[in-house]
Amino acid sequence: MRKLSILLLMIVFTALPLLAVAQPVTGTYVSPNRGGNVFVGRSSVARPTVNSGFPKVFHGQSWNGATLGTQWEMSCGIEAVGQAPDYSQFNQVTGTGFITYHQTFNGGSLTIYPDANVGWGSGTATLNVTQVTSQVFLQNFVPISSSFTAYTSGNFDNSACSLEFAFGNGFGVGETPYAAKPADYPAFLAADCSPADAAHQFGVWGDTNDIVLNIYCPVPTEQSTWGHVKSIYR
Repeated sequence: MRKLSILLLMIVFTALPLLAVAQPVTGTYVSPNRGGNVFVGRSSVARPTVNSGFPKVFHGQSWNGATLGTQWEMSCGIEAVGQAPDYSQFNQVTGTGFITYHQTFNGGSLTIYPDANVGWGSGTATLNVTQVTSQVFLQNFVPISSSFTAYTSGNFDNSACSLEFAFGNGFGVGETPYAAKPADYPAFLAADCSPADAAHQFGVWGDTNDIVLNIYCPVPTEQSTWGHVKSIYR
């Protein structure tokens, strides 16, 4: 009986590392421009009408050059109320200059998928607040270019691990009504986080080129040694 009990304990302890594989792994994970293996991303922000309206819904996915969302996905942050743009660098007579926008998206999730080249484990986190700052340059009232930076934090579901996620050097690629979103950018999402229907394909989309993800997992307290466990059954 004593040998059987020890054998069962050994099986349990051996299985623990296997269970841990499905959990996030503490570390800092970055995109190739920073020396890491986290794929760059593509993003979209949906809106209810062709060029305005709330809520706005964020959707970001990894991009490996051919396929979206194979490594990570950030989904369903919602901006319910807008903030006034900053026109301090924009000439409202000539229509030329920079307009800065500050956006706050609440909630949503970030999912990381297993990737041996990254080693971050896997899991889905519930996000707190995502702050996005974007700047648009216009000439004669026509948008010429845009850039954005974003930061968020959250906690992994069914885990004590938390995260901080930042991406920058992003730039806008297109916007309705000036163009239609290509299929190789994340789907526009409705307010209930489902894909927007064909009659509501409105919003903006762009690329994200600089990513830093920090994962923090508490170190478990060692309860006892294997020698101590064996001594209990002597």
